[in-house]
Amino acid sequence: MAEASDYELLDRYAGGDEPAFEELVRRHQKTIYDLAYRMLDNHADAADMAQATFVQAFLHHTTFRRESSFRTWLFQIGLNLCRNAIRDRARQQHENVEDLPLAAPHDTFAVTAAAQARDRLGSAIRTLPERQREALLLRIYHDRAFAEIGTIMSCSEGTAKANYHHAVSKLRRVLVADEGTRELS
Repeated sequence: MAEASDYELLDRYAGGDEPAFEELVRRHQKTIYDLAYRMLDNHADAADMAQATFVQAFLHHTTFRRESSFRTWLFQIGLNLCRNAIRDRARQQHENVEDLPLAAPHDTFAVTAAAQARDRLGSAIRTLPERQREALLLRIYHDRAFAEIGTIMSCSEGTAKANYHHAVSKLRRVLVADEGTRELS
C-alpha cells in the first residue's frame, strides 16, 4: 500500500483522524528541528522551536492554502518562529560564558581541529545578514531548491539565489581571512 501524501494526511486529520497529524509530525520533525538548530545553534531551543512549529501548524492547518508543499509551509512557520526567537534573544542580556572553563571530551588533535573548523564555520555563518544566512542554511543543510527557498523566504527565486551566492562569497572571504590571520599567529 502506498504511503499517504501530506495532503491526504491533512484531509484525514480534518475529518477527525488525529493519528494522521501525528504521522505528519513524525515525517517532518527531524527536518524542522535541523532548521531550527542551524538557525538557533542550541539543541534545547531547536527542540522548543520545532514543537512550536507543529503547534502553529496544528492550530492553523485550515488556513493552509496548498499553494506549496506542506513541508514548505512548515519551513515558513519554523523560519518565522526562529526569526522571532533571534530578535528576542538580541534584546536579552546574556552572561558571558566564554570565560568559563569547559572540559574537552577528547584531547586529540583531529577532534580539536575538526571542532575548531566547525566553530569557525558556525561563527562565520552567524555573522551573515539574516536573509543570506537563511538562504544558505535552507540550500546547504536542507537541500531545498531555490524556487522553494524563495517561497519559504517570501521572495523571488532570483533573490533567493542572490542571497545564497552573497552568503557563500562572504563566507569564503571571512574563512580565508581567518585562515591568513591564524597562520600569522
